[in-house]
Amino acid sequence: MKNLIIIIVLIISNNVHSQKEGQLFCEGDPTQGYMPLLKSKKHIIWSNTFYTEANLGEEILNGKKYNKYSQTWETGEIEHLFLREESQTILQYEEEEKAETVRLPKSIKVGKTWKTQDGQLTYKILSIKAKLKTPVCEYTNLLALKSSFKNGSFTFYYQKGYGYIGATQNGEIISFVVPYIPEELLNRSKK
Repeated sequence: MKNLIIIIVLIISNNVHSQKEGQLFCEGDPTQGYMPLLKSKKHIIWSNTFYTEANLGEEILNGKKYNKYSQTWETGEIEHLFLREESQTILQYEEEEKAETVRLPKSIKVGKTWKTQDGQLTYKILSIKAKLKTPVCEYTNLLALKSSFKNGSFTFYYQKGYGYIGATQNGEIISFVVPYIPEELLNRSKK
């Protein structure tokens, strides 16, 4: 908890960077979708650790073109995420199943539910007017998407024009985007 407080103070006390030129960090772009396939890096605090997400370019899987993202965790572990858009639906390639899962449907309607390809996760749209207060920003008009699995659930929040903003579990914030990873965390990961 002490580390989280230090992180929050450092983030708030430093200048905030933009996602794209002319755009403040906490602002999205209402003309875009909730899950734009951005080319820029994202820095994300998750519980007591962090990761950086970067677009590595395009990759062809099963004859379809995906945007490949790396998620590099504090430990150095790297996970990959493959996303593409088709007819305003965001699809994710599941490597183990060698199949696609709907990550975000074209039709954004409160109450809409769907399952992943393997049936392990159920998604449900809770709101398109959700609010989320993080140590960095106070967001409004967010898409709140509940992801339920065998042992629990998370609610993920997405902003038009930026995508993932943060997550809660049992009403408590457990993840949020930051303009950069604070030096204390970067130095901690090098020890």
